[in-house]
Amino acid sequence: MAVATARMTPTTLISAARKSPAAARMRGDLAYHVLRGKILRLEIAPAALINEAELMATLEVGRTPLREALQRLCRENLVVILPRRGTLVADLNLSDLQKVSEMRRELEPFAARLAAERATPAQVAAMQQNLRDTDALDGAGDYRQLIELDARAHALLAEAAHNEFLSELLERMYNQVLRLWYVGLHRVGRLPEAIAEHHELVSAIAAHDADAAQAVMRRHVAGFEKEFLKVV
Repeated sequence: MAVATARMTPTTLISAARKSPAAARMRGDLAYHVLRGKILRLEIAPAALINEAELMATLEVGRTPLREALQRLCRENLVVILPRRGTLVADLNLSDLQKVSEMRRELEPFAARLAAERATPAQVAAMQQNLRDTDALDGAGDYRQLIELDARAHALLAEAAHNEFLSELLERMYNQVLRLWYVGLHRVGRLPEAIAEHHELVSAIAAHDADAAQAVMRRHVAGFEKEFLKVV
């Protein structure tokens, strides 16, 4: 998962793209990561038409790198390309949330089991640090930062499962959920319980208790889904 790259600012990515000997590929990555971030954070609204000319000017990339980025985002179901009409940001709807939730209920507990069996000490340490960062925000009302840390937690879990095919599925699935988090997370009343479950999960992974990790994640996904459906 490209967690570190996704955190880079547009200015940093533009500078890197100019200096890299593989500049063409870097420009494509630049367009992809910046545009993806804007879509996930709702800086470009669901169902909005993407202004390609404006993006090309803002990101200082050509039409080809931008089109390549849009194709990648289309494969991730974040945009819809309409021939001769343009590209739209994929809309949000409850039907999609329900479909993604069906996948989460099966895949994330399985990933938690694998992580408990396979996580390295360094990966466990990274999860524990992410929990400390989350605890430091607890009660501060910084929902944007909380969402980023939650995304980081799920990315670390997927990485610790040591199955690149599963990781790819989880990332694409979580991207669909992430936009909904930005819409309604501030109204969800279950955040303390969710954070406590993250602690339980990391403890189970650190103890290599696969059964416990799977059970905690199953409860976490089901509880958050039930609560979230009340507010969207």
